[in-house]
Amino acid sequence: MKINLRYFINISLLLLALGVIALYLWYNQDLLALLSNITWKTAIALILLRMFFVGLNGLFLKLFAAKFSLGLKWYEWIGLPFVTTMGNYLTPLSGGMLARAAYLKNRHAFSYTHFAMLLAANYLIICWVSTLAGLCMMPFLWQQTHAPWLITLLFIVSWGGLSIVLLMPMPCFSSTNRAAKLFQRAIIGWLAVRNDRRLMLQLVFLTIVSLLLNAAAFWLGYRALEITISVPAALIISLSTIFSALTTITPGNFGIREAVISFMSELVGVGIGAGLLVALLIRAGTLVSAFTLGPLFSVILARQIRPALFNVVDE
Repeated sequence: MKINLRYFINISLLLLALGVIALYLWYNQDLLALLSNITWKTAIALILLRMFFVGLNGLFLKLFAAKFSLGLKWYEWIGLPFVTTMGNYLTPLSGGMLARAAYLKNRHAFSYTHFAMLLAANYLIICWVSTLAGLCMMPFLWQQTHAPWLITLLFIVSWGGLSIVLLMPMPCFSSTNRAAKLFQRAIIGWLAVRNDRRLMLQLVFLTIVSLLLNAAAFWLGYRALEITISVPAALIISLSTIFSALTTITPGNFGIREAVISFMSELVGVGIGAGLLVALLIRAGTLVSAFTLGPLFSVILARQIRPALFNVVDE
């Protein structure tokens, strides 16, 4: 019953977001005229950037899996991010992420606890690097940004808090309680990742590349609409997609991400309307890449699950 209620709320919020965006564009039809500036070359370049961005998540998965002695085939670590992205759009409650966890559990006996730890560690590192990048960009945007002190303070507080979480000593304990055991396993897994300096450096490097790809897509999106924007401003706006991903209340986080991007676009002096259009362009590029490669990899990965399930039955 609770799941049905959450599903109803998710769909209702999605429809509300669609309605609000449609009304905004209806009353600001001059914004739609900017779409005529987009060329096929730009559209293809934007799709490719989003394809590389989604695919790069596979390298994070590959590195984490290798740390736990889990060897993934190339079609698994490349394909799972596209299947996950597609699933998140098709189902509410992050269905794509749940499908990824189920695949790793059934195909490789990778526990849900380890998967949750992997996901949390990934977000922690990405958010830590993102807040630091945002903090470094603020001096270049001080004159054109509304409330620069407030934004800088938010970055400082966020980066400081994440640094404490990443570096603070983790408690080790023993307990017969099931929940406590799961928490302990998660801590042990995170410590194994945190204490591996080579792995941490690799993850930080991949995060930087991911941020640059994301910022490049935003910069290209604004330029495609013939809206002048600096690289630091594009990077700051692109960071909002990362932080908005922490809360998923609609399929694909539709509406929430557009609102955050529009608000950030206004803060850096580009405008809410321009931010909304670029957010929709980025969304379209992601959808094309996910629904082009997602179904293909879904078929490939589904064939890998069947033999694994039959092996479990035989045992």
